[in-house]
Amino acid sequence: MLGRVGFYSAAKRRPAVLWPRIAASRRVFGSQQSYTTDSKTPPNASTTEPDAQKKERPPGTYAIWVMEAIGATAAFVYYLHLYTDLLKPTVNERLTPAQYTPFTLLEKEPLTADTTRFRFRVNRPRFDSDQEQAVDQIRSNGIWALDVKDHTVQTFRTYTPVDYHVPNTVDDDTGARHGYVDLAVKRYPRGSLSRFLHDTRVGDQVEMRGPLLSWPYEPGKYHTVYMVAGGTGVAPMYQLIERVLGDPTDQNTKLRLLYGSQSEDDIVYRKKLDALASTHSARLVIDYLVDRAPVADRSVQVGRPDAQTIRRFAKDFDNRNDVVLVCGPDPMLASVSGVRPINAGQGPLAGVLKELGFPATRVFKF
Repeated sequence: MLGRVGFYSAAKRRPAVLWPRIAASRRVFGSQQSYTTDSKTPPNASTTEPDAQKKERPPGTYAIWVMEAIGATAAFVYYLHLYTDLLKPTVNERLTPAQYTPFTLLEKEPLTADTTRFRFRVNRPRFDSDQEQAVDQIRSNGIWALDVKDHTVQTFRTYTPVDYHVPNTVDDDTGARHGYVDLAVKRYPRGSLSRFLHDTRVGDQVEMRGPLLSWPYEPGKYHTVYMVAGGTGVAPMYQLIERVLGDPTDQNTKLRLLYGSQSEDDIVYRKKLDALASTHSARLVIDYLVDRAPVADRSVQVGRPDAQTIRRFAKDFDNRNDVVLVCGPDPMLASVSGVRPINAGQGPLAGVLKELGFPATRVFKF
């Protein structure tokens, strides 16, 4: 009886020991669950902290962050605007020898009764790319030209620019440097390209390709460059004259120009040529020839570039150190040096220069 009572009493007292342990384990387990779901409250930590112990951010913290982000973004955008072209429109009307590009006609200025100066816009980006470096490389190697296309009949003709200029000033709105290139073109009744250009109005676009190297030139390579030109054939000669006289590294090259026109009024760029000859009288000498009299200026001779005229003009020619350049209409070329073939090459030397014994290797026909 006692045994039973003792066992029963022990069994009856056991829940008094176990239930508190189970309850305690439930409390611990419950606290662990709350910690895993809410990591801000560690286990066995009181959820009610005094207000003074809470870590709070100062007022306006988020506003400061927003203002700093806006300022950094604005600074970055300003940098892109000032030092790059990433935010600028694409720069068009850039010279390239690889393909035809439309260029806008800015001006038309009559030079003579049948010859006009055409000024086209030429752009360069703020910072020169490989394309601009290739253009400058070609231009620096000698006399250069442009292929001008008549898009209405898909034909082209090569013209030598008489002027080219792109300033360093940048247009902030476009990110481009706006310059120009000038062509002097005579209108021929049967000339497809010349008629097309003369019919073009200011604001129209004309497709051009270039620059293309016409004749390589190195400063100091020749002692004297003799030039025989007719009409607008003076364009490559004018380009060379300005190049040589404007190059501080090319101080010893002398230039002689024999320039033929129909009349005094047909002499293209007369004032500019006379100004250059006056400023550089020791290096540049110009002889003007006209077909028709009367002649008011005694420095202009009536005649043609025949054997007598060219012999007198190039009496000091040196086969080893000098060169003769010829450019003009086909009848003049045929008489002076022989016409240059349409395809690549100079063709055989003929005309007056061959008659006078000039070597073909010392004559170049544009």
